[in-house]
Amino acid sequence: MKHMELAKAAANAMSSVKVTPAVEQTAGPASTEFRHALGHFATGVTVITALDDDGCLQGLTANAVSSVSLNPPLILACITYTARSFSVLERRRAFSLHILAEGQAQIAKDFASNAERSSICAWETTERGLPLLSEFHVALECSIEQIYPGGDHGIVVARVHQIHHGDKDVGPLLYYKGKMTPWSSVA
Repeated sequence: MKHMELAKAAANAMSSVKVTPAVEQTAGPASTEFRHALGHFATGVTVITALDDDGCLQGLTANAVSSVSLNPPLILACITYTARSFSVLERRRAFSLHILAEGQAQIAKDFASNAERSSICAWETTERGLPLLSEFHVALECSIEQIYPGGDHGIVVARVHQIHHGDKDVGPLLYYKGKMTPWSSVA
């Protein structure tokens, strides 16, 4: 329990910390140039799902996802405030994060579009009441610990409660230079 107390104390202390930039603030690169530069960093492709207040499936595609801590098991996901599912995540405070398998590029594209979420693919509800897609590489059931401001995105820090494993013989779907690429084409 001592780790939990230390983690909470650190989180509380960090929420009031003011960081002074080491260099003078400038406008920085244009958003298209910045996106292009970061596109050279290969990432996995995930779909984050939650149920809205009416029990309808909501979700979005995200590739700005990372582990934060092993003890407790924490992840982060950076989600634009304008994503139609962001307000659902804020209210529900829980979601499933699906690391997509290499054959799921269309599912990623559909969750990034205006498609009706419940018609994109089959899904079920877990014991925790979270939506779980029928296929994935790995899926995590999470509860939101904190949402920090990060420019035009919310930095969602979440605790992992359950891990589900999909087909272990299939690699993950990757995102590189603005394109989704199957793991098998780069391995």
